[in-house]
Amino acid sequence: MTKILNIISISIIVLLVGLTVSEHFFPIAGFELVYEKKFYLAIIYIAIRLTSNYLLKKSASTSK
Repeated sequence: MTKILNIISISIIVLLVGLTVSEHFFPIAGFELVYEKKFYLAIIYIAIRLTSNYLLKKSASTSK
């Protein structure tokens, strides 16, 4: 489960970087709404990282 969450979080980071670069250097017409909602991707990223850390701590405590 944590591997899947790591892959998803990496893809969100790549998407955020791509959107930021796209917004500043070669804006795409019609993506204005996506550019405005980048903040929600950052919140989703933080939630995924917190969930991943929780699952890692939970699995470490049950294995002891």
